[in-house]
Amino acid sequence: MPATSWIAHVKAVYQKNKSKGMSYKDALKTAAKSWKKKGAASKKAAPKKRKAKADEKVDEQEPEAQEGKAAKKPKRKRMRPGVAANEKNIN
Repeated sequence: MPATSWIAHVKAVYQKNKSKGMSYKDALKTAAKSWKKKGAASKKAAPKKRKAKADEKVDEQEPEAQEGKAAKKPKRKRMRPGVAANEKNIN
């Protein structure tokens, strides 16, 4: 449900009760009580299936294909800003 429909509902409630001295804050509270969700947003979504992990996929492949692949190098950590490990603060 797009936010614009909620805003339109709040504005309608505010315009209806503005002459009675209702503040926008009170209109929000009143609109929340009378708000009805519509369409697909009110239905519960089906649970998503989990994807297989990379390790499980590798096990399913043929052992010959595993030997042919080169091992991936681990990623290097980014250097943090500031003084490096090999630099000393002489002051």
